[in-house]
Amino acid sequence: MKKLIENKSISSLLNNDKAVKIIVAVGFAVIFLILLSDLFSFGTGDNPETYSTEIRQSADDYARRLEEQLTEILSQIQGVGNVTVMVTLEAYDEKNLPKVRGAAVVCEGGGDIHIRQKVTETVSKVLGISTARVSVVY
Repeated sequence: MKKLIENKSISSLLNNDKAVKIIVAVGFAVIFLILLSDLFSFGTGDNPETYSTEIRQSADDYARRLEEQLTEILSQIQGVGNVTVMVTLEAYDEKNLPKVRGAAVVCEGGGDIHIRQKVTETVSKVLGISTARVSVVY
């Protein structure tokens, strides 16, 4: 009985021209709003691949800047000589900054234990990592 009443209500609503026009207008408005939201959502609906590429590029740039700065600093330490630095990064932290995992340093003076110690301590302090995460070779 209840189903029959519901069917009568729906059929009487559909027979009413004004109600049909309102339903159609609401339907078009919903479709329009959906399309409109897609047009203005650029930047928020980026392809995940593009987003991860941008993150990777940003991390690479960050590592490169650190390497350049460390090379500049280390080359000023007496006895180091020519120096090359490589910085490795971990995933991003809660502030969306890449975290330094470790560093490798190749320098002419790396065979001298005192120079190696100075280089290791400098890299450790600059990058905020333990000395165990710094490798110095010659």
